[in-house]
Amino acid sequence: MKILIAEDEPFNIMVLEEMIKILYPQAVIDKAEDGKIAYEILQKNKYDIFLCDINMPNMDGYELIKKIKNELKLSLPCIAVTAFAVQGDKEKILLAGFDDYISKPVDIEQLKTILNKYCADLEEKSDENIQ
Repeated sequence: MKILIAEDEPFNIMVLEEMIKILYPQAVIDKAEDGKIAYEILQKNKYDIFLCDINMPNMDGYELIKKIKNELKLSLPCIAVTAFAVQGDKEKILLAGFDDYISKPVDIEQLKTILNKYCADLEEKSDENIQ
């Protein structure tokens, strides 16, 4: 599983990365500290899933998701990781083009559910390769 995390807070990146490593030790994780850097990385590399903060400098998550869907035409699952998770914000996030969202502070069980939902077939293949 190859994951890109776009998040401007180093502590949040560290927490997400550690949770993913606990759940999927074989996962390859790349990081971007803002939306502009994430966009540049997505132009050059392929990922199985993209975890994206909404409130970032240089390019926020809303602008980034538009560029991913409209310019790059990528179909990878894009998950918003955000403190903005009240009822109106959830709809705005999904209408903007995100496939799903995880609210902050991130709960490891919620993260596991989301990753399994969008990467289940990849995990089964990885398990077969290990055996």
